[in-house]
Amino acid sequence: MKNRPCWFNIFSIVALSIAIVNIFTHVPFLKILTMLCLAVFMASLGIFELKKNRKMAFILFGVAAFQVFALADMIFVLATK
Repeated sequence: MKNRPCWFNIFSIVALSIAIVNIFTHVPFLKILTMLCLAVFMASLGIFELKKNRKMAFILFGVAAFQVFALADMIFVLATK
């Protein structure tokens, strides 16, 4: 995480903390929040990588898109339960 802004470092620590709490509690809201944080994290990494390595940036954007798709599916399943 070299040469990253301070907000990114703080956000990554918060996202990791939410993910660890999610492992132990299994609360549906935390699962959704974890997926959202991970999607934002991957998209941010893609933006940081865009000028240096375009191929890796597009891979990171693809992972973020897949996480958004999984997030939408989780919300749909939660809403129709």
